[in-house]
Amino acid sequence: MGTHFWTLFWILLAAGLLATVAVLPYSLALNPEAAGQLKAKLAEKGSRLPAMLVIVFASVAQAGLLIAIATYVGLLAARAVGLRLPVLEAVLEGQPALPVLLAGLPVAMLVGFVGGAGIMALERYYFQPRLPEAFHEVKAKQATWKRFLACFYGGIYEELLLRLFVMSGLIWLIERLWPAPVGQISPGAFWIANLIATLLFGLGHLPATARLAPLTPFIIARALILNGLAGLLFGVLFLQYGLEFAMIAHFCMDIMLHLVLPELTAAGEHTV
Repeated sequence: MGTHFWTLFWILLAAGLLATVAVLPYSLALNPEAAGQLKAKLAEKGSRLPAMLVIVFASVAQAGLLIAIATYVGLLAARAVGLRLPVLEAVLEGQPALPVLLAGLPVAMLVGFVGGAGIMALERYYFQPRLPEAFHEVKAKQATWKRFLACFYGGIYEELLLRLFVMSGLIWLIERLWPAPVGQISPGAFWIANLIATLLFGLGHLPATARLAPLTPFIIARALILNGLAGLLFGVLFLQYGLEFAMIAHFCMDIMLHLVLPELTAAGEHTV
């Protein structure tokens, strides 16, 4: 498994759990009935446990089990095919980590902010005018700090699940059938894995979308297109630079979509 396998595992697991807790205020704000319904159920059973405590515990336990499995399998698969976490590995090996970070940081931030601006423009000027009213203010109504914390969930948890686990695992499986030269990832294996991970990334956003309005072909296409563009870019960063840079790009893109876009949308509506 390598000298630092378990250290990496525990670092990534802890980060995934913290990201799960960070997104809870935002998730509960989008679904305020959940706490009330749970509180009523606990009262019916005569339980005095605070509903919020139950929600946090259940969320962390469920997400923790999933991300523990995903991180363990993902690290094994990534190491087998040559995908890396170069910044963390440099730190753990006692090597200078700053040059490694600076080598990919500008590209990751550029992908995150510029790519986010492009997706934001597509969302605001094409998709939003055609969406039901429920979509228009839902994010802007949430407190800024809740939207900011939610960005860590995308940047950490989703990248561990979709890039480290799904993408690495798929590349490993594909190369069992069509072996690549030693030390290389074949373009075909990479793009098949990247496309499947990206498709799952888009589909994974549909349950939250369905809370706002019924899923129509247009709304499903929107989720697949917007998240698909982002997912493909994150996959390329994972391959070319390492997982940390896919995480940074995802975080920066979520800053654009969770913080900047809702404010622009609200400001635009106020000027009408």
